[in-house]
Amino acid sequence: MSGGPQDVLIIGYGNPLRSDDGVGWQAAELLTDDPRLADAQILACHQLTPELAEDVSRAGFVVLIDASTEPGVPGSVETRELSGAPSDEAESAFSHHIDASRLLGLAEVLYGQCPPAVQVSIRVTDLDAGTGLSSSVLDGMPMLLDTVIDVIQRHGQSRA
Repeated sequence: MSGGPQDVLIIGYGNPLRSDDGVGWQAAELLTDDPRLADAQILACHQLTPELAEDVSRAGFVVLIDASTEPGVPGSVETRELSGAPSDEAESAFSHHIDASRLLGLAEVLYGQCPPAVQVSIRVTDLDAGTGLSSSVLDGMPMLLDTVIDVIQRHGQSRA
């Protein structure tokens, strides 16, 4: 694979019926219209599930987008490199939903492939029922989208 968007998998996840929790979902929807990602596979999901491990195993690079409830400035964006959970954790991860590291570990255990991955998160404030994003998350959305593009471009350059 060339390291370009064609081997990139983007998964935006969260509950679009719980206000800011749906930011990953909404970001994925917005990224589908970005011409720089025309060849990337982009998924919007309510949560990470074991079934995604096959898609992950086929990717050369994975970007996961989600809401963060960690302390910090609402609307601020953070990235962190991910690695797969140890195989004993991944093997016990079968449930309706798993975290990002376990998803990567599961891809390794089941399919023998665990691509490099980065999580891009935005700090949120409102997880109440609703379909709209808070003003701080709306204000941070351009930074979130730019960060995803930047992470993908840097990954492509590092493989060139």
